Amino acid sequence: MKRLAFSLLAALCVLVASGFTDAGAASTKRLPTFDMKDLEEREHSLADDKFKDKVLLVAAFGTWQDVSIRQARELQKFHKAHPEVEIIAFVCDELALAREFRTREGLTFPCYKADGSAPIGTSFNRLFETKKGKTLTLNRVPFVLLTDKNLSIEYANLGLTTADQLADELGR
Repeated sequence: MKRLAFSLLAALCVLVASGFTDAGAASTKRLPTFDMKDLEEREHSLADDKFKDKVLLVAAFGTWQDVSIRQARELQKFHKAHPEVEIIAFVCDELALAREFRTREGLTFPCYKADGSAPIGTSFNRLFETKKGKTLTLNRVPFVLLTDKNLSIEYANLGLTTADQLADELGR
């Protein structure tokens, strides 16, 4: 189950990253509406009022690898400096470990489950064209996506993205 969730989230990341000529290239791709559950298992949707007309930062990271831990810390720095950006952070691990990680790291931005219990991966897969019959099974986190207020993807990066990099992209 965990591997499937990681694969789905990683597929999104790889497709977004490979779809741009550089990480900061503007895109006509739009983030699809998708449903998700937070770490308290409450249901949310990208169609909720909370997300309307806001710049969104969608991210995914694990709890066990150094680069993902560093990514979570960079997101926290960015969140403190830019509270106007709504963060949707998927924590790739079992629910109990994800909750413990959020507490241990002092994350104050919203965290969501990435354990295969929500159909986020299939929603993201519809966003990007793939070769017919091809399935991506890559397992790569962390990643970030930054959208404008119309949910157009403005920036995507696979791997560590610093708070300063995100702030620079936000200012463009």
